[in-house]
Amino acid sequence: MMKKNIFKIFAALIFVFVVQSCKKEDAVSIDLTKYIDNPSTQNDVDKWLKTNFLDAYNIDVIYRYSDYYKDYDKIVSPVNVAKVMPQMQTVLDGFIAPYKKVAGQTFVKERLPKEWVLYGSGAYQSDGSMILATASAGKRVTIYDLNNFDISNADLVVRKLRTIHHEFTHILNQIVPMPTDFQTITKATYNATWTTVADATARDNGYVTPYASSEPGEDFAETTTHLLVLGQAWFDARANASTAAGKLALKAKEASVVQYFTINLGIDFRTLQREVQNVVRNTYKYSASTFPYWIGQGLFKTITIDLSNPVYTSSGISTNFSTAYQASVTGVAAVGNANRKLNYIRLDFLSTTAANLYLNYTNTAGSTLEALYALNMTFNATTGATKFTVGTPRDTTTPWTNATVIQAGAQPLINYLIGSNFIADWMPANIGTNNFNSYGGFYVSGTPANYFYGVLGQTTL
Repeated sequence: MMKKNIFKIFAALIFVFVVQSCKKEDAVSIDLTKYIDNPSTQNDVDKWLKTNFLDAYNIDVIYRYSDYYKDYDKIVSPVNVAKVMPQMQTVLDGFIAPYKKVAGQTFVKERLPKEWVLYGSGAYQSDGSMILATASAGKRVTIYDLNNFDISNADLVVRKLRTIHHEFTHILNQIVPMPTDFQTITKATYNATWTTVADATARDNGYVTPYASSEPGEDFAETTTHLLVLGQAWFDARANASTAAGKLALKAKEASVVQYFTINLGIDFRTLQREVQNVVRNTYKYSASTFPYWIGQGLFKTITIDLSNPVYTSSGISTNFSTAYQASVTGVAAVGNANRKLNYIRLDFLSTTAANLYLNYTNTAGSTLEALYALNMTFNATTGATKFTVGTPRDTTTPWTNATVIQAGAQPLINYLIGSNFIADWMPANIGTNNFNSYGGFYVSGTPANYFYGVLGQTTL
């Protein structure tokens, strides 16, 4: 009997009852005559699957109900035919396309499982957990619970993408074993009865989910999946919210996953992560993948801008912002004819209602000085709409008194920030992969060619 890697999601008892009730209803409300094996004529779904999967990748998608492909002790309902194409389009866009672009056509044709079996309902375990998918011997992926799939619901789409990437990670591990170092990072805290583990406990022990704490293979698949589908910002927020030991463990696991893909498989993990994130952000508009969302969550606390950084040569910067920045460079030098040098600037987010503009500059004696200007801020974490206005100094320490001294030099930058309504976003779109997770900024609402961006910081300075 094939050994299966099972991806489970825990459900509270009342939820199990609700799902079981729906399951019974689904089983009797679907016309099983639509699921005849080997039909004499193909319908539109069959033709689409043949073109996009069988002909393109030698992948057989089996959606007509058959007891052959399920465990004998599982009662599941057929998939609603209307759900098949939307679900498999998600497989194409959020799974196959990223791997094809990064790993290549040969890898995709050789490594992707050749059978994809679809069932309408979930399959339930005696512990109250629901099986979302299984991977069998590197050849077959079975996906459950398709009748609840809604292509217009980004949360559901992302959940399915997590399931698919999780199962494929198991398949990759069957081809190239997972790193032995990964298995020892949190060796002492694996717990087979993961359904009793609270999420906060799992987080503090260095796991992305309670299920990851069940054993190393599931841990590796879960870590990989969350880095790819939920993204680096989610992973960093998880690590930052953990204990010191938990954060070290999570970051060590991240490093092991990246090395496994890049060295053992020859797949640039960061490029793959970027491709998956582009789909999650731009195709499915998943709200928890946006830059405004993570500002609202307090993950990003600073944006540092230094136009001498080569990234602004390779990726560009808007003329409007560059003009204001250079005017402040000239203005700071001109104050009192003291020839001070503006080194860089930074936006510090104190909250979603307050920020500081920080200027770092050097005097002619070579001493580095700091100036701070208070900004009020209205911010919408859903749309990214942002408005800065001038605030009042927050105290009388040296950076605030320095601000008064070089006020005339800083004014062009202050005027730029308070003069427009902005939208927060990941940017620029053409940033190199090495910087993809590290940069964000703002563009003027209605005028995306007028923008600024910088290195993101997660530490309050």
